[in-house]
Amino acid sequence: MLVYYLSRLWHIELYNEDNPAAFKDWRLRELEKIEVLIDRSQAHVTLFKPILDTYRTHALLSKFPESKVLFAFRHYNDVINSSLKKFGVTNRINHVRSWMDEDFSEFALAPPPEATKAFIRSLWKPSLSPESGAALFWLFHNQLFYDFKLDQDERVKLVRYESVVSEPVEEFKKICHFINVPFEPYIIKGVHSSSIKRDSPPEIDPEIQTACENLWQSLCQWEGVN
Repeated sequence: MLVYYLSRLWHIELYNEDNPAAFKDWRLRELEKIEVLIDRSQAHVTLFKPILDTYRTHALLSKFPESKVLFAFRHYNDVINSSLKKFGVTNRINHVRSWMDEDFSEFALAPPPEATKAFIRSLWKPSLSPESGAALFWLFHNQLFYDFKLDQDERVKLVRYESVVSEPVEEFKKICHFINVPFEPYIIKGVHSSSIKRDSPPEIDPEIQTACENLWQSLCQWEGVN
């Protein structure tokens, strides 16, 4: 949603995660190739959506020190419901299972803290439901905001989905100011909040739900002062 509406501005050129010029299997191509795309762009801002490369944020900021990061998050209940519909019931839990089996080797380029890996392992059970597996997936990826001290980097802005769709004028103005492009009212045409709590909350393992809720509250507090 966020990148779609931002890309309506002529100041922005978007490379979405399904664009083969910048991504392969939903992950960024080599940073040298990304640099070529940026150099070729005539837009004021070249925008990428590297969700699965969130753990490489430090490397991206190091390679492109003048870049900015929009770290978007959404309530875990709606994310879980949406992900099971969009990616299939077993996608997320199988992904988490691979972390357990392969000791988080997926993140070898920028390993998360041992404490975080240990915490995720402590919550894992082979018998977890797909909903609980998706909750662990949400928990791990959003915990990266603190794990990599992104809360201490002025080039990173935390963006809450619920705030954006509920107050689009105010929130898009803030975002546009952050990435140094002008806000134009036409870009938010079609933004609505009907997807918030649209479906019933999924049933999640109690320990995992508590961990998700604690992180959600922490992110919301930080977003309020960000």
